[in-house]
Amino acid sequence: MGEDTFVHLDCPAETLVAVETRLRRFGRAGAAPEWLVSGVWLCTEGADYIATASAEVLDSGFVARPLSIHRPDELVRQLKRDLPNVSARLIGRNGDFDLSLGEEAPQPPSSLEQWPCRSYSTRVLLRVSRRQSTNNRVACALLMECEKGSLLVGTDPSTLAMMLSQDPALIARYSDGCEALSPVEYLKLCGD
Repeated sequence: MGEDTFVHLDCPAETLVAVETRLRRFGRAGAAPEWLVSGVWLCTEGADYIATASAEVLDSGFVARPLSIHRPDELVRQLKRDLPNVSARLIGRNGDFDLSLGEEAPQPPSSLEQWPCRSYSTRVLLRVSRRQSTNNRVACALLMECEKGSLLVGTDPSTLAMMLSQDPALIARYSDGCEALSPVEYLKLCGD
């Protein structure tokens, strides 16, 4: 058996620390269904973030889906950087798509839910996929827990959709087979 392949969260350490301790509001970015969405707003005391799924093809061919968390303006810059290449490939295949973005970064909607706890624990979930030559450990979700309930914000294991749930049964199914690390343990594993 070879070494583990570790795929990090796509976010700076300070973003993880902010969400870990100062979450105040959260909710879907986009339309229904309730639990499988394109993005999730995570609003803290000092900043707003959007969590999305990303994809990374590993050397083994495995497609990892780590969690990505960025400020809206950072996400827009990243999309603007990536879209010309995607657009050119679609046009090259006779696609007629308009992938242009507006100039303004999105703002969180007023319909976001309040996170009911000022004091809560956060875990970074690593989905473990065992392969012949390696174990892939992908940072795929955050799980916040307090005396009033739990909140899962994570990537769907097989699509570029996001999972957002407070349902204990769905959270248990999602977490099955995942490693749960505190943010301190996670950042230590990352070398931060």
